[in-house]
Amino acid sequence: MDVEQKKKIPTGVLIGVVLAIVVLGLGVFGVLHFRTPKGCRDYTVQKEQHYVEYSEQYDYWDVLTVEYPSLSGINSEQQEKLNKLFYDMAMEKVYYWHLFPDEEVKELQRDYQIFSSDVHCEVPYHSQYLMSVHFQEIYAPISPLYYVHKTQRCANVNLMTGEQYTLSDILTLNDNFMELWCAQVEKSGDYGDLIVNDTDTRETFLMWFLNKDEEAGAQYTFTPFFYLDENKDFVIGLSYDPKPNKIVNNLPLENSFCAHFESSKLEPYRTESEFWNWYEQSESSGEVLECADRKENLWLGKDASIWEFIDQ
Repeated sequence: MDVEQKKKIPTGVLIGVVLAIVVLGLGVFGVLHFRTPKGCRDYTVQKEQHYVEYSEQYDYWDVLTVEYPSLSGINSEQQEKLNKLFYDMAMEKVYYWHLFPDEEVKELQRDYQIFSSDVHCEVPYHSQYLMSVHFQEIYAPISPLYYVHKTQRCANVNLMTGEQYTLSDILTLNDNFMELWCAQVEKSGDYGDLIVNDTDTRETFLMWFLNKDEEAGAQYTFTPFFYLDENKDFVIGLSYDPKPNKIVNNLPLENSFCAHFESSKLEPYRTESEFWNWYEQSESSGEVLECADRKENLWLGKDASIWEFIDQ
């Protein structure tokens, strides 16, 4: 009898253990709840447009139709920061070739007939934490009759912190990744035989993705990019935009390559970036509104007669 009594757990101790477990559970829940905030649910993204048609400020004509997103309904500090980022990214080529030229660009401006830029933006993914903005631009330094280029770039931002994520922030860019990327681009068939999945191609593109090719970098600006589509999958690519010393040469119209990737295919290349924690918890939120009075670019718009000239 004495032995059996020693094995019994006092009721008070048992209740204490249960209460401790409950308190611990509530504490863990509180920590997790704090670490995964509610996020931005009811925000709006309004597309707007910077529009200029034949201003008299310059010795040459300028025609600008630059579309960009404007956020409202999130933290005011982050909202101001991100809206400036979006506008500046939309205007990137206009700044470089037109509004804030360096000495090399100023030399070319002496031969300008028309500077024209047409930028369209899409917001393919927007959650309570993350937002992807995809800019596609057609621009024409010197003249839209001879020097037209198509390029693209992206902004991927955290609505909670204002942080912008680049491709190298979220993925490890190495030969294994380039093998995946080249294989997917080749499989898409969008670029014919320009990209094949061999050692030389992978090595060349890796140097371009990492901006380590000094010789090519003297002639082109390389811009790796990614964005999330409506299914939370990834589109990953690279733009190569000519610098002033290259613009006068015979260059292709398309100046970027990209391909679609399911998220699961990228798991071996994920970095330790906090992006992935936000990504995993993201659900579609917010509303995107189209530009109410978007103008078509006279030279580079959808129905512009310049396309008949170029296609000849």
